[in-house]
Amino acid sequence: MSETPSSGSTAEPLVRVRNLQKYFWEDDSLFDRLFGTEPTAVKAVDGISFDIDRGETLGLVGESGCGKSTTGETILRLQEPTGGRVEFETRNVYDLDGADMQAFRREAQVVFQDPFSSLDPRMTVGDIVTQPLEIHDVGTETEQIERARELLDRVGLSADQLDRYPHEFSGGQRQRIGIARALALEPEFLVLDEPTSALDVSVQAQVLNLLDDLQDEFDLTYLLISHDLSVINHICDRVAVMYLGELVEIGPVEEIFEDPKHPYTNALLGSVPRASTDERERERHTISGDVPSPRNPPSGCSFRTRCPVVIQPPTIDLPQGAYREIVEYRTLLETGRLDPDLRWEQLDDPDRTDTAAFVDQLLEELFTHEFPGEDDRVITESIQTLADGGVDDAIEILRGRYESPCEVVNPELTETAHPSACLRDEQPTAVTDAVEAWETDAASSGPTAHETRAVEESSTSK
Repeated sequence: MSETPSSGSTAEPLVRVRNLQKYFWEDDSLFDRLFGTEPTAVKAVDGISFDIDRGETLGLVGESGCGKSTTGETILRLQEPTGGRVEFETRNVYDLDGADMQAFRREAQVVFQDPFSSLDPRMTVGDIVTQPLEIHDVGTETEQIERARELLDRVGLSADQLDRYPHEFSGGQRQRIGIARALALEPEFLVLDEPTSALDVSVQAQVLNLLDDLQDEFDLTYLLISHDLSVINHICDRVAVMYLGELVEIGPVEEIFEDPKHPYTNALLGSVPRASTDERERERHTISGDVPSPRNPPSGCSFRTRCPVVIQPPTIDLPQGAYREIVEYRTLLETGRLDPDLRWEQLDDPDRTDTAAFVDQLLEELFTHEFPGEDDRVITESIQTLADGGVDDAIEILRGRYESPCEVVNPELTETAHPSACLRDEQPTAVTDAVEAWETDAASSGPTAHETRAVEESSTSK
């Protein structure tokens, strides 16, 4: 990914993230050690870059499992990075140690998602709030207790509740305690990891308003992690949209909500329930399929397997819905979710003689569009090859005709005030290069499995 500009401020950003990576490596198995196989990497965060200016709130939004929380934890160095750089006040966080690291801990704090598990049930509220002060040796015991009283009062709790335990509070009250603890050391930067997702809707609004007030009062900078777009819209200045470990769009909250550039952002916004009956007939760009595994992300654009507007190869001109069905069929084959053996069992044909029934079953199940002659022939041939157990050959038949530029190029965030990572609208040069590479590869690699089989059949018929 390319470096991403901040909101346009000329001042130095408080936090600068560049090409941040966090991979989780699966433990070596006996098989891996015997055969020298490299362990699989789960790419939770895969090369993201952004800035956070002083005093602003940057929202990080995306589906569950996209790497949002891991990003926040790695920025704070609660997790060690696999690669990349995070600067806080121009200093690389990953180079800090000793007293410098302690100083960073005082300036950057976190509010966790679950207020029930983030507070020690064996500690009183007073102990919880004063613990950061004790660890960093700030003030006397009397001053620490007075600081805790002030903070509890500021977050909407009573100073008389210092001696109570977390189980005596509601979820919203516990989250207020967590916020008070995060503010104890007077930090500049807070990572808010889904701070309201475990709370009732009415309590969510109260906590969000509290965070908004505290930001103005204490001049705080926030990274707000959430999957709830209404929360993002309520409190954020800018929004970064994350998908499968990568950033796909970032920009001012008003622009993101009014004019999303990336198909994934558009689909996310389209999924938000609307109260107005006037919007019942609004156009919706829905997302099909499942989120790919971060163990084996797609080549090229990570969103291409679910994108409703994926770019067709230069030799194909199909309705987008029809091409989308072919993409989904290929994805089923490539992910192993279309098992020919299981299909034969469903047909109750142990000898596997009725190939026509096999083909008809899949055509009816997977495709609703009519395809022109050549496309119909290629799709049918792929399914016939699948019936014979040739999954890889069936994939190659499809790839030879339907490989998209989106499979070849991994789009980067554009260098604009509202960056997005989509080949369709923002990077025509990248698309052109991909098409040229696609045509060159096709010419140099010889005939595809589909073309070879067609020549053989033609020779046989003569």
